[in-house]
Amino acid sequence: MNSYIIILIVLAFLAILALIFFSSYGKLKDYKEKMDKAESIIETNLNKKSDIIIKMNSIIKKVTGKKDYLKDYIDLDSLIISNIEKDWKLDEAVKLVNNIAIDYKDIINDNKYKDLKNDLRDTDEKLTSAKNMFNSNALNSNQTIKSFPNNVIAKLARFKIRSYYNTKTDEKDTF
Repeated sequence: MNSYIIILIVLAFLAILALIFFSSYGKLKDYKEKMDKAESIIETNLNKKSDIIIKMNSIIKKVTGKKDYLKDYIDLDSLIISNIEKDWKLDEAVKLVNNIAIDYKDIINDNKYKDLKNDLRDTDEKLTSAKNMFNSNALNSNQTIKSFPNNVIAKLARFKIRSYYNTKTDEKDTF
């Protein structure tokens, strides 16, 4: 009879451990899936932003007499760089476009340019939203990984601390 009680206690203990493991694992997996989704949205919108800049370059060439101001930013898709680096370079390109538009008022008055500026604004809003989604889930995941008993489970399941998706002004912990 005593051996049955011991077996029941051991089984109950193992059931509690399994419940804790699967609960923590599920939470960490959920955060990872949300971060992966945010990364996908970021990549999609960075590609769209790149396409918009290429179209803006055509307008700039037409108005400025074929000067290729954006040649360093046109082939970003062919380079092997991280999304954060691509984001920084595209932001530099947008600043350059804005400066060129100030010098050439015909660009600002171009209807296609105005449409592209609106598309760019929408794309930037989606990028900001996706970055916030990524950072929020990275924060929650990191906090979960650092707490006991989740840290043991995270180590067993090979979950890692994730860096945040930062802007160029805050480079200390880039993605």
